[in-house]
Amino acid sequence: MHGTKNRRAGSTAAALATALLSWAAAPSAAADTPSSSPVRFQVTATTQWGDRVFAVGSVPALGSWDPAHAVPLDAHGYPVWDAEASLPSGTPVEYKYVVKKADGTIDWEEGANRFMQPRSGAPVTTRDTFRLTPGTPASGIAPTCITWSETWRYTPVHNGCGSTYDLQVLYRDGSISTCRQVAAGATATFAGYGPYENRPVAVNHC
Repeated sequence: MHGTKNRRAGSTAAALATALLSWAAAPSAAADTPSSSPVRFQVTATTQWGDRVFAVGSVPALGSWDPAHAVPLDAHGYPVWDAEASLPSGTPVEYKYVVKKADGTIDWEEGANRFMQPRSGAPVTTRDTFRLTPGTPASGIAPTCITWSETWRYTPVHNGCGSTYDLQVLYRDGSISTCRQVAAGATATFAGYGPYENRPVAVNHC
């Protein structure tokens, strides 16, 4: 009887060991799944009745630049349109806004592609303005007479224009600085990119 018990105990232990080894060797589905970050798109856009605003960009979650698969934004806070999307963390993302007119035509905003690089666990809200004309007030992109440099601690922004501008710095992960008024010929100091290499990518009107 003792021998039978020992054989059964040995068989149970062997089966348990085999199961544990199989579990340890099995690939983790979670490890293979890229992490994502929630991004809330908010853009101020004045539209006509029947128009709709969409966010479209370089990743599948934003339609891979195909307006037919872009993210529709809601107008409940008009003229601010917004919607949330999950974007891949750590991946550079380029995007723009488009207006789909009631007659089916599509208007792309002007200017260079917008940019962000979401970080895992760091929700981002954009505060953009639909760009009808690049380099003009409220267009979302500062004119070329606004220049800036970067260090890990500071981002100096110089207003080389002939008039005062309200400016803010856009960073790689999509976050933005506070809006500051910078007089003609003056330089304002914003936060630098810090230990996480969250580098500035643009200076916008605000």
